[in-house]
Amino acid sequence: MNKIVRAIFENPEYLKSQDVSDSEILKQLIKVHLPISVENAIVGKKMYAPLFEINDSGQYIEVHKNNWVQALETCLVWYVEDEDYEMCDHIKNLIHSIQEKSLLTKKVSLTKNKTDGAGF
Repeated sequence: MNKIVRAIFENPEYLKSQDVSDSEILKQLIKVHLPISVENAIVGKKMYAPLFEINDSGQYIEVHKNNWVQALETCLVWYVEDEDYEMCDHIKNLIHSIQEKSLLTKKVSLTKNKTDGAGF
């Protein structure tokens, strides 16, 4: 398990989501750490993938598992722009594995619901 990185902000109480998306430094941090964090969260069966800690405060910027695919797709675009196709393949495989698990979970849930309502 990798240690969560810390991002240092001046006046974090005024931090807005637009500040995060406008920062090239944070974009690079997210691009590098998001795939690692999502992989660790999957292995650890977590609901959230922590990206970074804010100013050693114990407060984290995290991504909920429902948003992992969308966040990874954004990272994928950034890696395509950098022409880092090895990382693109890695992220595509990670997205595929998340989608497969999601489909499998839905199928198991649907199957269980069908047998629960059978009236036996």
